[in-house]
Amino acid sequence: MGPMRSVQLIKRRAVATRSLTRLQNFVNAGDFKFSEIKVRLHKLPRILNKCDYAQDELEGLDEADYSLDMEEFENQYYQKEENFSELLHPLVNAPSRHSSTRSKLSRISNHTSRSHTSSTHIKLPNIELQNFEGETCSWLHLRDTFEALIVNKTTLSNVQKFHYLIVSFKNEAKF
Repeated sequence: MGPMRSVQLIKRRAVATRSLTRLQNFVNAGDFKFSEIKVRLHKLPRILNKCDYAQDELEGLDEADYSLDMEEFENQYYQKEENFSELLHPLVNAPSRHSSTRSKLSRISNHTSRSHTSSTHIKLPNIELQNFEGETCSWLHLRDTFEALIVNKTTLSNVQKFHYLIVSFKNEAKF
C-alpha cells in the first residue's frame, strides 16, 4: 500500500502544479476581465491546500525528502498570487518583473489622465463599468471597480465621477 499511495500523492501534487501553470497561462494571455481575475485568485488557496495535503501525507508515509518539490511548488504559488494581486491592485509606476501586464495597465491609466488634462474641452473617456441593476451579488464588483477606476482618479472632477456613477445604474437600481 505504501509505494502505491506515494505514487498517488505525487500525482496529486503534479495536478496542483499543472493548475498553477494554467493560471500563469491565463495571466500571460493578457486578455482577461477584472471579475475573472478575482475568481481565479480565489481558486489559488484551494490549489495550495491540495498540494499541502499531498505533501503532508507523503512525508508521513516514508522517510524520503520531498521538501525540494514542495519548495518549488510554493515559489510558483506565491509568484502566481503576486501576479493576481498586481492585476487587481496595480502600482502604475512601480518597477516590476511583470512589466508587460503592468505597462498595459499603466498605458490605460495614462491615456485616461491625458484625455482630461490635455484639452480645454473635456471629453469623458470610454470606460467600461459593469451596469448595476440591483442584484446584490454584483454590487461589490461594481463598487470595487468604480472605486479603482473612478473614485481614486484625482484627474476627474466630482461632477465627472458623479456622471460615471449615474450611468452605472440601470433599470430599477437607477430609481
